[in-house]
Amino acid sequence: SDDSSLTFCLAEALINGFDLNTIANNFMKWYYEGFWTPRGEAFDFGIGTKKSIIKLSRGISPEKTGGWHESENGNGSLMRILPLILYIINKPIDERFEITNKVSSITHAHIRSVIACFYYLEFARQIIFGIDKFEIYQNLKKSITDYLIEKSIDEKEIDIFERLLKKNIYELEKDEIYSKGYVLNTIEASI
Repeated sequence: SDDSSLTFCLAEALINGFDLNTIANNFMKWYYEGFWTPRGEAFDFGIGTKKSIIKLSRGISPEKTGGWHESENGNGSLMRILPLILYIINKPIDERFEITNKVSSITHAHIRSVIACFYYLEFARQIIFGIDKFEIYQNLKKSITDYLIEKSIDEKEIDIFERLLKKNIYELEKDEIYSKGYVLNTIEASI
């Protein structure tokens, strides 16, 4: 699907360092040439991802192709973002956030999608450092919240993540966790 293929496209692009245009070009190669697909043909792509890649093919900068509207918060960028951790793992938090923002924004530029990707990568970063998942969850409540406030992110957007940043999502019943294509549902379900 687009999720696994674009994950491979991102990972391959990062082999020689970070270049947003290389990532974007790999995404276009996937869509138009079947790059990193199991049978040489792209399939099962999200609407936002498709629209963004078409914009890329028209010469629009990768920093301006992702959907900015609140209704464009599908889980596409979150589903493919994990390889980025290998590039940003030892960078300062500002760089981690900015690079995550750029990569997410190729297809999903709304701040909600960016925050979900950032949270996911920060969780993965601490897993790599050998920290227990429950400790990570508590750590991120403070560090992510403090960072987003420091960055002057709209408080309403921060509040949307309250089940991750203020509550204990692991105490919820299974039927209280949703698993749709919405980025917030996906990050909550994964955590």
